[in-house]
Amino acid sequence: MEESRVKRKSPEAMVQESNANPTNQTTQGERAESSFKFIRWDVSGPVAHLTMNRPPQNIMNLGMLREMAAAIESLNNRDDICLILLDASPECAGYFSLGLGAEGYTTQLVFQIMDAFHAIFRVILDVSIPVVGVVDGVASGAGSELAAFCDLVIATEEAQFRQPEIKLGVFPPFGAVVYPRVIGPRRAMEFLLTGEPISARKALEIGMVNRVVPRGELPATVEELIRRICDESGPVLRLLKRVIFNGTWMPFTEALKRSLDIYLNQLFELEDSQEGLRAMIEKRKPVWKNR
Repeated sequence: MEESRVKRKSPEAMVQESNANPTNQTTQGERAESSFKFIRWDVSGPVAHLTMNRPPQNIMNLGMLREMAAAIESLNNRDDICLILLDASPECAGYFSLGLGAEGYTTQLVFQIMDAFHAIFRVILDVSIPVVGVVDGVASGAGSELAAFCDLVIATEEAQFRQPEIKLGVFPPFGAVVYPRVIGPRRAMEFLLTGEPISARKALEIGMVNRVVPRGELPATVEELIRRICDESGPVLRLLKRVIFNGTWMPFTEALKRSLDIYLNQLFELEDSQEGLRAMIEKRKPVWKNR
């Protein structure tokens, strides 16, 4: 990340430069919601709300991928944000995202598209803020991979997950790494080798989503989950996400070593960890500094 003392360009100028220069994949700095073309971005409260908005099917192009990465990257050093909510706009009814556009599979643009897509996951890891995905409709290809990388996923009964690349003579490089860790290697093999879609109920059964609810119950379900998470300490949520991620993706001994290091050398430096101990002793509800 850039040093805070370095003078930064305006976010709008950075995205314009990124779109003009394919080698500049991500931008940094908070941007007004109106400055984005393919997403809606709201950071007016403790939840950063990123809504994919490229009707009718949220097919991802280079500009959309870069906007998503820039928006999430702007959350660096934002201790007031406890959660990222990722969903699709009402204009894309029936679709979470149909994945990458056809240009993403051409030799001319495949490197740029893949790098821009993977940049989203890199900045998600950098900010270490829990991500809740809301899937109402079809999540296909890169759209399904994006949902799989969310920390929690709420789906409606109409949701469907597809990874059809094998039928096109290719495979999803990110999904091939993510799905074995999310749903297990055998289920991942079946999903990716057959290219057959997975229903919302099947996704719940194999652990791809946390909850499946009727569409009418979706707003209340999402709101309740947000409330429960944001009622806790923001800094502790970030540290916990980092530890869980390390434990899932790294070799056990390395993950355990990193977990212990974060627990001993970072967690107990937080005012919230001390407040939690005081509240337990005083038999009261803790008052977190950052929520």
